[in-house]
Amino acid sequence: MPGLLAALVTLAFAGYLLLTRGEAAEQRASLLEQDLLWQKQAIEQQVAIDRDAVHGLAATLSGSDYRSPIFQARVLSLLQTSPEVVGLSVQDRAGHIEWHATQAAWALPYRGEPGWGEVWVSHGQPRVIYAAQTADRRRVLVMVLALDRLLQQQVPWWIAQRYQITLYGADNTPLASKFQRQLDPAGVIGHIALNEPPVGLTLKAEVYQTPTNPVTETLPWIVFALALAMLASTWALGRMMRVREEAEARLRSETALRNAMEDSLVTGLRAMDKHGRVLYVNRAFCEMVGYSAEELIGQHPPMPYWPPEELERCEAVFDAILAGRLDRNGFSTRFMRRNGERFDVHVYASKLIDGNGQHIGWMGSMYDVTELRREREALQASHERFVTVMNGLDAAVAVSDAQSGELLMSNQQFDRAFGLPDWRGRCCVVPFVPRRAEPPIDAEWYDGYRQHWYQIKSRQSVWVDGTAVWLEIASDITALKGAAERERRQNEALQQTARLISMGEMASSLAHELNQPLGAITSYASGCRNILAAPVPNLAQLDQAIDKMGEQAKRAGQIIRGIREFVQRRAPHRKRCDIGTLLDTVLGLLGHEIVRRGVDVSIAQAGELPPLYADAVMLEQVIFNLIKNALEAMDATPAEQRQLAITLTRIDGNLRVAIADRGTGIAPEQLEQLFKPFFTTKDSGMGMGLNICRSIIEHHHGRLWAEANPGGGCRFIFTVPFAEETEAHEP
Repeated sequence: MPGLLAALVTLAFAGYLLLTRGEAAEQRASLLEQDLLWQKQAIEQQVAIDRDAVHGLAATLSGSDYRSPIFQARVLSLLQTSPEVVGLSVQDRAGHIEWHATQAAWALPYRGEPGWGEVWVSHGQPRVIYAAQTADRRRVLVMVLALDRLLQQQVPWWIAQRYQITLYGADNTPLASKFQRQLDPAGVIGHIALNEPPVGLTLKAEVYQTPTNPVTETLPWIVFALALAMLASTWALGRMMRVREEAEARLRSETALRNAMEDSLVTGLRAMDKHGRVLYVNRAFCEMVGYSAEELIGQHPPMPYWPPEELERCEAVFDAILAGRLDRNGFSTRFMRRNGERFDVHVYASKLIDGNGQHIGWMGSMYDVTELRREREALQASHERFVTVMNGLDAAVAVSDAQSGELLMSNQQFDRAFGLPDWRGRCCVVPFVPRRAEPPIDAEWYDGYRQHWYQIKSRQSVWVDGTAVWLEIASDITALKGAAERERRQNEALQQTARLISMGEMASSLAHELNQPLGAITSYASGCRNILAAPVPNLAQLDQAIDKMGEQAKRAGQIIRGIREFVQRRAPHRKRCDIGTLLDTVLGLLGHEIVRRGVDVSIAQAGELPPLYADAVMLEQVIFNLIKNALEAMDATPAEQRQLAITLTRIDGNLRVAIADRGTGIAPEQLEQLFKPFFTTKDSGMGMGLNICRSIIEHHHGRLWAEANPGGGCRFIFTVPFAEETEAHEP
């Protein structure tokens, strides 16, 4: 009965202490939560006021109005009412500062999108930038907000006397704090995330230590301790009676647990005395060698599980253990199962100490490493095959750490290409091209030292230890670059040859074109002589005849100049040109041919077309070849059906030129082969004209293709972009 009463008193008093402390803790936690929510609202409200003020300034700012007195007054008002604003500047979209408030100490370039920037710390002072776009969208108004000043201004005195308020960044780094007294190490701590500014800030409040009366604190615990002592004294006698029984139960339990642990191990355990006689083996060891514990206990060397061919090796390991020559890395040897199967083991040995601290023998643990050794050998062989393949590649391959740039692996081609010695040790490599995760990088890089071109493939990957790495493959394309340059030169020579061949075919037409102005000049010269031979020369007629002679001479000069420019070999020269002028020039050169063949030429133009930015001579060559091919395609067409239709239209910023004839047409399977080198449908010809035309159009970022003409014959279509800039220039 006394023990029961003591237990009830102790329980009642303990419940009273727990309830009292629980209520006090709940009240303190509730008050902390309310104060923290209030403080969050105050800070977010002030940040929202500063943000709205910047938006208001940006909305009224256009051009260079930031020098106006009204704007300056509004800025000064903002800086005075909001001490946390330590920087205010006007910048363009490239981050150049055009103006900043002289009252503020910070004016930093900002190149991001409008809105909040990231938090940074400079000289121990946390800062964050907010950018607002002006009304004309050409500038941004950048505000620098000091988080430490914001915390100092917005935390009132009554909050600061209760808690230490700390502002943490997104990476849980303390940025600013306001406190007055020492903290209670066991105080209550509260966290709350700030929604404004949206940069991952967290507000933390830690409760200050409150002074308490030591007597008041310790007296309940003294009473509680006395109650426990009274309760313990009543139980002492019964406890002493149960000590022996509990000790025996624990001993049985520990013995059973030890046996269960030893039997559940996959590691073989073997205990020997100082003379090498086996004292104990566990179940795993018995299963490993195929003998029972009764058969092994008491055995002396040689052991039955020692293979005859490994007898000397096993005896050497056994003698080393008995002599105390223990290796912390263990011993490797080979055992034999009862059925004769051999297996590799790794043996670790240590001293066997009894309960009195005496050395009574040796304890050994055995691990079956047969599969591990096979896997290691397979892994080594796989690694050797991998290294052989990597070294056999013609491309230079390297793997470097994404953070430090340390070279983790490279093949022989990489070492040879960039002069890395075998004894280099640890080193870092410079990336070939700027790295980015997405999308993967495929670029060309020029080695100015060795004068080689490389095709670079850079990919981000994960290394064997889980770290991020960059895999870079550099293929030497110097020979390909040289071949491309030779091909370009050959194409230029073919273009020149094609122009010369075209001019050779035009010789008769050009002679006819030149005979007309030269014959007219001769006629006008004879007329002038007749006028001068008259008794009274008609000077007006003489002047008119001389003007006509000059016009015909200019016409002949234009024809000769056009021929010279057409056949002249030169580099492409882009400039503003008009498609109508180019078309007139080509039709003028082919005028005699058109008349001779009796072809009706029609030109359809959809509205006013802007100028082109192209090489006029090259485009004249394309138009010349296409029209000339169309004329030749209608040789077998009846004279009344020989029609050449030229259509000029504008489609999505491009000029579309369609040249349609009424010839025999081209088979569908030959349409795409027309543009291959040396393919021709003519009885005589090189087969390079259309290939050169397509190269010229693609050089101008356009397309050239052929299709069947709905009215019969074939239609060649090409597109080239218009010149959109106000002043076209040679790049």
